[in-house]
Amino acid sequence: MAVLVSLVVLVLAGVGVGVFFLVDSDSDSGPPPTTLPGPPVSPNPLTGDARPAGKILAVKIDNVGTRVQAAQQGLNSADLVYAIQVEGGLSRLMAVYDSNHAPPTTGPVRSARQTDIPILAAYGHVNFAYSGAITGLTKDLADADLTSVTPLNAGALFSHGGMDPTFVKPADIFAKFPDAVAAPDIGLRFAAAPAQPSGGTAAESATVRMPSASFGFQWDGAKYLVSVDGRPAVTDGGQRDTTTNVIVQHVDVVPGKYTDHNAGQADNEVFSVTTGNGTADVYRNGLVYHATWSKPTDTSPTTFAHDGAQMTLQPGRTWIVLAP
Repeated sequence: MAVLVSLVVLVLAGVGVGVFFLVDSDSDSGPPPTTLPGPPVSPNPLTGDARPAGKILAVKIDNVGTRVQAAQQGLNSADLVYAIQVEGGLSRLMAVYDSNHAPPTTGPVRSARQTDIPILAAYGHVNFAYSGAITGLTKDLADADLTSVTPLNAGALFSHGGMDPTFVKPADIFAKFPDAVAAPDIGLRFAAAPAQPSGGTAAESATVRMPSASFGFQWDGAKYLVSVDGRPAVTDGGQRDTTTNVIVQHVDVVPGKYTDHNAGQADNEVFSVTTGNGTADVYRNGLVYHATWSKPTDTSPTTFAHDGAQMTLQPGRTWIVLAP
């Protein structure tokens, strides 16, 4: 199923100047080569950091509304942040931490979605903190290769009695649930940028849109400043959210397996398809590289390829936006 995606890339920082890229993501086009030339895995395969990474915790984080966004904690300590479309065209975040670089507190914690399961399958057995899930999904989460950390099985680890807004302390989760896998190779590679003539195009800012949400990234010469729904995104009481790399992964967003009735009305959850292949736009160092992605099975690493080789990232945090 081909999906036409419009990504607004603002090449100049001035208001109203933009170039529109129309990208056709075709899951039937076939994956890129499974063996691609590229740099080896670093001691921290999630960030390219020379310091070894610890065990993995993923946390589902609320991302809707100015009050919630102002309350967010711990995002600038994440190794990776996934931005995911949910019902109503809104968004949620899933932050991935390793135990050697985790923040004191993170949240506000919200509920799991079907999309989370195949993403986390590539990591192996991880801890996954979330506030709950709709009825059908709870069995899928129980069957998945992960440890669910929720107010039902670890209520003492959630602030406010597990009621919204609720926060968790990663160190407490790792202490109670010590069996999570150490940071694995999920397919990312970190090294110098691809050289010309196959190098990137200048793109100092980008906006990625979901039906009822948007994400903006502005290059400041050293990192990307993150905006959500047109507002600067902040964490820990006012610190601007930043990221070293941005991957806009174009995916099919399809009806999910289950319907949510918790809000008093039937609301179909959606599912972002991250197993298969498609196109991606990779932002690093103020440039954009048009790439492809491939993930043959749920448990496979996701390979990002550019000009016949693995796309390399700048060592640091990466935001991956699953663009519909």
